[in-house]
Amino acid sequence: MDGLLVRTETAGDGDDWIKVFQGRNVWQLNRDIVDRWVADNSVFFNMLLRHVPAGSNVLELGCGPGRHAIGAATLGFNVTGIDLDFRIVEQARVNAASAAPECNVHFQTGDMFNLRSVAPVGTFQAITHGGVMEHLDSAKSIRETLREQLDYAPTIVFDVPFGSAKNRALFTRDDIFRQLWTAEEWVNEVLAGLNVIDHAVDLHPAPNMTDDLVVCLRA
Repeated sequence: MDGLLVRTETAGDGDDWIKVFQGRNVWQLNRDIVDRWVADNSVFFNMLLRHVPAGSNVLELGCGPGRHAIGAATLGFNVTGIDLDFRIVEQARVNAASAAPECNVHFQTGDMFNLRSVAPVGTFQAITHGGVMEHLDSAKSIRETLREQLDYAPTIVFDVPFGSAKNRALFTRDDIFRQLWTAEEWVNEVLAGLNVIDHAVDLHPAPNMTDDLVVCLRA
């Protein structure tokens, strides 16, 4: 599995991602969009609710415009979202103020590969991310990154798109690199040696939503 690449491009810079978010009409969020996101991704959010106590401090990596982070905050979690690009972070703050002003959700620039620069170890009870791990360049680097995350927080709940025919068609719309292993390859090979306590496939009928593998890891 290590080193299997779909394309040779890098994961994409901030400009690329802003274009993707804008092109998919998820750059500007309101409460209706967030509530639909939570409902449409019930497998992810129900897994989060099962394995992370309500009211926990949660760190969302690669938060983008904030759909996962704001969605988790509407369910009662205290969420901090980080992204490398300050423009994306500023948009997430605007979206949180518009969509969920009553919720405890904050955004800041931060590097997911240097979590101790974000806050001290012990600050967060869980880490979440959606559509992040598939951008790393090998299964080995994914495992190493997830182990580092588990050293920082005891539980991870994340989702990744897998190599379904639908996803392969969707990803032809941009030049951002993604791994496209099957769900079985993710669980049995990519995540080998990690403590997978829960996983489920979420097949989304909406034409612009990816088919996802949702996973919970524990230290």
